[in-house]
Amino acid sequence: MVEGDSAGGSAVEARDRNTQAVLPLRGKILNVEKSRIDKVLANTEIQALITAIGTGVRDEFDIEKARYHKVVLLTDADVDGAHIRTLALTLLFREMQPLIEAGYVYIAKPPLYRLTRGQKHRYLERESELEEILLGDKFEKLEVYDRHNKQFKLTEARWKRFSRLLKQYEGWASALRSAHGHDVINFLQAARLLDEEISDIEALLHHIAKNRQNGEAFQVKLISEGDDEVVIRTIESKTGLASTHHVRRATLDAHEYHRLTEVHGELAQLAGTPPFLVKLGESTKDAATFGELHEAILAVSQRGIDYYRFKGLGEMDAEELRETTMDPSSRTLVQVTMEDAASADMVFSMLMGDQVEPRRAFIEDNALAATLDV
Repeated sequence: MVEGDSAGGSAVEARDRNTQAVLPLRGKILNVEKSRIDKVLANTEIQALITAIGTGVRDEFDIEKARYHKVVLLTDADVDGAHIRTLALTLLFREMQPLIEAGYVYIAKPPLYRLTRGQKHRYLERESELEEILLGDKFEKLEVYDRHNKQFKLTEARWKRFSRLLKQYEGWASALRSAHGHDVINFLQAARLLDEEISDIEALLHHIAKNRQNGEAFQVKLISEGDDEVVIRTIESKTGLASTHHVRRATLDAHEYHRLTEVHGELAQLAGTPPFLVKLGESTKDAATFGELHEAILAVSQRGIDYYRFKGLGEMDAEELRETTMDPSSRTLVQVTMEDAASADMVFSMLMGDQVEPRRAFIEDNALAATLDV
């Protein structure tokens, strides 16, 4: 079962016609966890899936009628692909559970990157694999300096800690932007107020009164002060561009903001204070933020290695899809098992069902640990 018509076309060309059949899934199939069985069985995509497998569903299910002994879910290695895969697994779990118990259901793992050295290609499933290849023997050669010319001496352990903290930092920044808007958060970061550990409106006003020139980046002027917000005008020193910012008291009082400043402090203690200069031999890169520092370190380490990030299965031609995902001699499949059926049932119900509160609690507990492709 392949996500999308374009990938389905490549998969048809790439398959072994003697043993493999391809069913393109057009869009996201119906969420069976939230739908009545009559609506489920009336869905065109689900009808095609049931017909292709051949076993029927529920009381009519007969494992002996299975037309295939490997039912493989092949979706993009991104958020939408994971969603479509989850919807398909929900259907199989609820309506064709004996298929999973018999070991007939598999998940294909298409690559995320294609790495090229000379004439040789290598396919990678995870970003961490790419980082290991790019940085493997370069930690001692990399030089990273912060705005005070203090050196961040990289090791594999420090890189991993930096990457973990950066994910937390970007998670809290995203949460704050969602709740309080992009512009003000960009201003707080760009004006280096996080470096000053500004904790509330009063601290911000004190900082403006004491430092009308904010580092080398901005000239700052207080326009007005109210009970709910202060209005600030900034002028970029290099360009002369003037901007007006409405900073709400609630923004600086928010839990997300305080967690952002805490993680910012941990990053600064580890790596130094932005901006940064990254050197590796003759290559140099500037980085204005912690996120840009991560990108700059990987960029200077890339010399001699070309890599390409696949945006989806539709970007692969038939030969690439055969080599990486469909050829039994080179593909990677993960078998879906029923070893922990009770736990699986709980997770499916929580994430795909009608009850909002358990799903919200799960997201709040786990969101910042997630790796997102947005």
